[in-house]
Amino acid sequence: MNSYFKKEAHSIRQISDLKFGMPIIVEDKVGNALIFSIETLTRESLERAEKFFAITKFEPYIVITKNRANLLKARIYDNDLARIKLPKKMSFNWIKATADPSLDLDYPMKGPYESLRHGNSDIARTGICYCKEAQLLPAVLVIPINEVIAKELKKEGLLHQNISNSPIPKKFDWKPKLISSGHVPLSDGVSSKVSVFRDPISLSEHYAVEIGILDYSRPILTRLHSACFTGDILHSLKCDCGDQLNTAIKKIKEVKSGIILYLNQEGRGIGLANKMRAYKLQESGLDTLEANHQLGFEDDERDLSIGAKILTELGVKRINLLTNNPLKVKSFENSDIKIMNRLPLIAQITNENKLYLEIKKEKSGHILV
Repeated sequence: MNSYFKKEAHSIRQISDLKFGMPIIVEDKVGNALIFSIETLTRESLERAEKFFAITKFEPYIVITKNRANLLKARIYDNDLARIKLPKKMSFNWIKATADPSLDLDYPMKGPYESLRHGNSDIARTGICYCKEAQLLPAVLVIPINEVIAKELKKEGLLHQNISNSPIPKKFDWKPKLISSGHVPLSDGVSSKVSVFRDPISLSEHYAVEIGILDYSRPILTRLHSACFTGDILHSLKCDCGDQLNTAIKKIKEVKSGIILYLNQEGRGIGLANKMRAYKLQESGLDTLEANHQLGFEDDERDLSIGAKILTELGVKRINLLTNNPLKVKSFENSDIKIMNRLPLIAQITNENKLYLEIKKEKSGHILV
């Protein structure tokens, strides 16, 4: 199946299969395992998978990240994740509720959990990485299988990945591919050029908006902006994203030229569906980061290095960066792009976004002055 696929192309198909609810096969130095995304797992697929439980000498287990494991009081032996044994009276609902915090109140008595302490966790880590790339809940069901079963499943069309010599990283390193460009007229008689770049792994598209005529002999005013459907489109009062985007465009127009890098990394990289899950959790009193942790994510799952990669493709060398986020400044450190000045981008504080901005300042180190 994978003789003519590059590793990256093969990964794209596996990520897609997990989103569709199909399992994938991952092999390491120890053996093979069948991996299901728990978010897209169905009762029917679990029933089909259960037939392997009895004919393999290995125990199936589920994998959750350390943040989700901490909430569920599950022991963590693998640093960044926990591999949890399936109990004898395991049910479909137990698996789902272990992965999804929205079900915690419906199924409060899920534990105690028994974590696996020994063995290689590379397969588990690969499954979590793929789920994050697919913007699914970071939780997988892993069913170790023998070589005979693996061969039969590969004949049926299941995709296979061997990570023995090159484990899947937490984040894929990729080079943006320019897909197309076109001119877009803006208000106030300003012209712009929009270029679309595609991530070859997740197939997400990111946009570079070049406003006015750029002077490459001088630092270019630049905004690295992550997509925010609720703020940018709905003008939500819950965050400052839409306000920051509009202010950045205004500032660029004032100096006649600049770049907006619009990155499709909604909800700090967890995707809109998970962002709405986080919003639901925030209704119970959690802040932004606490809600992300309950879902199993880190504080920030974005790959901010995308900005420097796209600017390099555009031929930009020096920028004045519009940001309050020190992580965005840091993301340019190992790139060919030099930040000449960091310029603040302060939004209006309202009753609705006050807590959000306080958390940005206190927990994420944003400079809001």
